[in-house]
Amino acid sequence: MATLHLDDQVASDASLHEIELAIRALDGARHTLIIVELPSGKSLTIGGGPDRFVTELSEEDYRTRWAAIDPTRGDEPATLVVGGQLVDYPARLCVDIDTVLAAARTFVSENGARNQDLIWSVET
Repeated sequence: MATLHLDDQVASDASLHEIELAIRALDGARHTLIIVELPSGKSLTIGGGPDRFVTELSEEDYRTRWAAIDPTRGDEPATLVVGGQLVDYPARLCVDIDTVLAAARTFVSENGARNQDLIWSVET
């Protein structure tokens, strides 16, 4: 099972269904950040909402971070609210809810794996 952090709430042993509900609750205003942690030490961070999101998968060492990307969007700045703060991201890092849900489903069901149907980029 996974630990789910939504804003200042923590749910141990969160189900995939609960994680999907938390993702759908991201509204870009009141709820803007979730973190899903696995016992292996891997984590999936998702921020933004309701239409555009950023998602990042961190390996156990926290040095390697993979972001799901949309390469058709380029690098022009896109502003999202993540963790309650306005943040400019390159537009290619902003993905839709279907992408985020697919990333989360694979991450949880396959013990921290990246969904191979998505495009990932190592970000520093």
